[in-house]
Amino acid sequence: MSPTTLTQGHLKLLELCPRRFQYTYLDRLIAPADPDILQRQRWGTQFHQIMQQRDLGLAVGPLLEQDPHLKVAVEGLLTHAPELFIDPEPGLRQSEHRRSLPYDRYSLTVVYDLWIVTPQHGQIIDWKTYLKPPQQAQLAQEWQTRLYLYVLAETTDLPPDRLSMDYWFVQPQGTSLADSPPSRVAIPYSEAEHRRTDRDLRRLTQSLTHLMATAEPLPQVDEAQGLCRTCPFAVRCQRSSDRHQPPTPISLPAVADIAEVPL
Repeated sequence: MSPTTLTQGHLKLLELCPRRFQYTYLDRLIAPADPDILQRQRWGTQFHQIMQQRDLGLAVGPLLEQDPHLKVAVEGLLTHAPELFIDPEPGLRQSEHRRSLPYDRYSLTVVYDLWIVTPQHGQIIDWKTYLKPPQQAQLAQEWQTRLYLYVLAETTDLPPDRLSMDYWFVQPQGTSLADSPPSRVAIPYSEAEHRRTDRDLRRLTQSLTHLMATAEPLPQVDEAQGLCRTCPFAVRCQRSSDRHQPPTPISLPAVADIAEVPL
């Protein structure tokens, strides 16, 4: 059955490799994850929860005292971007703000880490808990950026050129504020980008609808692109030197329960 809700993760995998999209979201399979990666993801989830609690006015001091790395990350943002913690006047702000937009037969769904809207401007803030942020041009092409801004433009009265998305990269666990202060990458939006995203959304959703109607396995990516070498489903797709080993399916948790991963 085709998913009716599409997130940025769905769109990214669908464009990257339809077969991997099938294994992940339709067959609900996943390969074992690196324990170190899981630990970093858990820490990233904790950071997001702390930021949400703080935005709700809940006490976070005792939690920060228990984890000096979290304390460094949060205090770094307070020092370098104090404007993020001031309520707009007039305006609205909300942490972990969820929005859905009906699109064809699907529902495009986003969750903003922080959403700030005034009569003049709409801003999306996204926390990233790893260093070495990608270049602005790369981030602007990511489906997270494109979908988040598209949905905001379609669900508010603000025109695209009054919207933006800021990524804040904070110190991951094990680093110091002096060595790695938080950094910001700002992504502006425009009417031209909005139209381009709409065209690509229509292409992907129509392609998904067509592929699901055939009752055949979704197509594989061209092996010449080299993506299969690092894909966890290479054995299942018979594109690995370990083809003699049968794949071991593992249940995939709900998308909302998966911790943040780098773009």
